[in-house]
Amino acid sequence: MYGEGKLAIQDLAIIRERVSSPNIIIALCGLLILFDGYDLIVYGAVAPALLGEASWGLTPGMVGRAASITLFGMLLGALVAGTLADRIGRRKVIIGSLLSFSVMMIGSGLAPNFLVFEGTRFLAGLGLGALFPTVTALIIEFSPPKRKAMAYSIALLGYLAGGIISGILGMLLIQKYGWRPLMIIGGAPILLLPFFIRLIPESPEWLATKNRQTEANQIANQYRLPNPVARPVAQAGIRSLFSEGRLLPTLNAWGIHFCSLLLTFGMVNWLPTIMNKMGYDLGSALLFSVTLNLGAAVGLLIGARIADRGNVKIVVAGMFLLGACSIWLLTQVDQGLQVYGLVALAGTGTIGTQILANILVGNLYPVEIRGTGLGFSLGIGRIGGMIGPAIGGAVLGAGLAPQWNFYIFASVGAVGCVLALMTLLYRKKAD
Repeated sequence: MYGEGKLAIQDLAIIRERVSSPNIIIALCGLLILFDGYDLIVYGAVAPALLGEASWGLTPGMVGRAASITLFGMLLGALVAGTLADRIGRRKVIIGSLLSFSVMMIGSGLAPNFLVFEGTRFLAGLGLGALFPTVTALIIEFSPPKRKAMAYSIALLGYLAGGIISGILGMLLIQKYGWRPLMIIGGAPILLLPFFIRLIPESPEWLATKNRQTEANQIANQYRLPNPVARPVAQAGIRSLFSEGRLLPTLNAWGIHFCSLLLTFGMVNWLPTIMNKMGYDLGSALLFSVTLNLGAAVGLLIGARIADRGNVKIVVAGMFLLGACSIWLLTQVDQGLQVYGLVALAGTGTIGTQILANILVGNLYPVEIRGTGLGFSLGIGRIGGMIGPAIGGAVLGAGLAPQWNFYIFASVGAVGCVLALMTLLYRKKAD
């Protein structure tokens, strides 16, 4: 009996040690982002089915508008949450965001008409927009100093996994059960809320900026992180984004997020529909969505490995260029396996670029304004994210060839490449 009790205590100690690893925080953040990725990317899978909802009588423009409304909600959520996370902490904002978007996803699946559907999509966007920059800040602050890009990229594989799951479930469920189950599944995170409340810690770096050094040291020691150094915060809030030589880097960051989010949400929301219009059946069109995310996953890990060697700016620029070239080449190839290869490369150059762009932008700011910097950059970038789906709806609604979407997206990728290269002109004091 005594030996068994001693063994149980040792086992418990091992479990606690593993749970207290920074890797568990990266994994938990990855799970949060998986839900975020599923709930956002699933719209691309349901868009063709929404157009076929006879009782609602939707046009491509209306479907694109609903996607843009979601992203407008994300814009507002990101703007508010970044500053709020710098004031009240990362943990509270993450928990509140998770609860709100879960409830609203269920509401979207149960919507009796398109007006209610649009309203719940907007409110879901608020939660989704608030979650992403806050989780990003937490990941950066819990990651090993020389592996931030890789740790963040691994966590963001959850986003891609969410997109892949949404595409697979779309292929399995839509034709037989319609689009509603896919939206309701997006509310599943509410079942795990107690789990996240118990396990998500506060950022020790943030605690140190609030003169809560004892708490900061306790969490840092628990997760085997260096004790954060308390330092006075001369200026925080929105004004700090434009002071101390940050004006041009901040504007540059906004431009990068504008381009990357336009590309990401334009491709994610409309790729299945565009490929369907180009002659592929709905099942094959949804497979392109899965391919886009798989390509992003592979390319992202390769890019992150290079970025952790101090080349994140060059990597982001190169991935923008890769996205521009592969998207343009999709207008030149009609059929065959090469189309899937180009879509995979486009995934690297769109979704993959967006993920590493967050590391680039996050590194521009010190910890006390990192949430604000990321929140505002992602918030302004959501304008691009709103324009991307609207472009798809406008092109198809005007009766233009679907390839015109690819011409526009490729041009935006080229602009993003130039903006990423411009960040080589800036050096921050905390580098």
